[in-house]
Amino acid sequence: MNRDGERFSQRGSALAMVVTCALGLSTSVFAQAADSATPAPNGFKLGEGRLHPYFEFDARYDSLTGYFLGTNGSPAPAGDLILQFRPGLKYDLQNSSTLVQFNGNAEYLYYTGLIAQVSNQLSRFQTNVGLETQFNKDGAVEVQLGDNLTRSDRTRNAVVGVGVISLFNEAHLAIPIHPGGGALEVTPKVGWGVEFFEPLLPGNIFGCTSNNDLTCNPARVSEMNYSNLGFGLSAKYKFLPKTAFLLDTAFDYRTYFNNTTGNPPGNVLRVQAGLLGLISPRISLTLLAGYGGDFAGSNVNTVIGQAEFAYTVGDYARVSLGYLRTVQPVPVFGVFGDDRGYLRGRIGFLNNRLSLQGEAGVDYLSYYRNANRNDLLVQFSAGPSFDVTSWFKIGAGYTLSLRSSSGSGTNLVSVNFVRHEAVLNLTFHY
Repeated sequence: MNRDGERFSQRGSALAMVVTCALGLSTSVFAQAADSATPAPNGFKLGEGRLHPYFEFDARYDSLTGYFLGTNGSPAPAGDLILQFRPGLKYDLQNSSTLVQFNGNAEYLYYTGLIAQVSNQLSRFQTNVGLETQFNKDGAVEVQLGDNLTRSDRTRNAVVGVGVISLFNEAHLAIPIHPGGGALEVTPKVGWGVEFFEPLLPGNIFGCTSNNDLTCNPARVSEMNYSNLGFGLSAKYKFLPKTAFLLDTAFDYRTYFNNTTGNPPGNVLRVQAGLLGLISPRISLTLLAGYGGDFAGSNVNTVIGQAEFAYTVGDYARVSLGYLRTVQPVPVFGVFGDDRGYLRGRIGFLNNRLSLQGEAGVDYLSYYRNANRNDLLVQFSAGPSFDVTSWFKIGAGYTLSLRSSSGSGTNLVSVNFVRHEAVLNLTFHY
């Protein structure tokens, strides 16, 4: 056997050992759980809340870790097995007047190279840290403050595809005002987000050859780094216990740190009004319609809105069907529109310890400053999860992603792809 074969055999044996141990552990703890009494609350008591350490392990197959040069000199997709190690902490405090929720983890992705050895150079650290707080919830004036920090290759930038990693942070403040008996709620809001881009590999954006395209040239991808200052004001009136009329306004002021000529600014206003809430014990409805426009030169003036129908079956099953139309600022093109249709479903068994969930969505992205490019995104995901005990959970899932762009004039291989992902997840949570 050659060296590559020996390496594959050793890694395959190690993976088999991990899976065997996990399955053995799940069988053991399930047997213990069947005979145990009602368990004590998980976590360590810290003040009025509880602190929960956790560890997640994912074994994931990704058919599109990136595009690498093939034997014919053209970009070719490569798939691989990825092992993800995710330790983290959660903190939860809730009472009648205060809510504090924290969830932070550090993640290491190890690309094994079992399927495509070239992809093992993508191994890296990522993170996801979030904090949400609410103070004086039962008072006339409430304060909500939060922040979210992520580092990931699944960027919020709609114009990029495979091969870009982002560091994103957003802080937000809201002050809900509840005059009178609380039927009316008026909420002014402000948020500030920044996103910084870099290629997954220095000097390489997979599938790209253009030196002029900011989304494609690794030396220029950081020119899309942006600051987004958002303002909002909403008013919600409950005319029934669980049904309300909503008026919501939001304004995004988008600027760029490095390249103000290649990235048109976005001054995007969205105003919507409508109904949301329960219309029967099992049926909930969202109906919103309004205006979306840009005041930074793109001449965007369009209808936006959302319609969603959700039905609850018993205590453990729910299905929702919806359509969303919105406009958002974006690098390179200034503003884009998103028409999204979606279907979500979940059903629980065994007193909700076993659940099956799935989601399908279709997005049609319109870039208003460039009539030659529109993107179609199709995604389907489904999988089960099982709570073996109060501290151990097993999950699995499959995701199909398809993206197609009608753009021309630049190399858009990285935004035209079909991606298959399958994952086994083990979560240990105290």
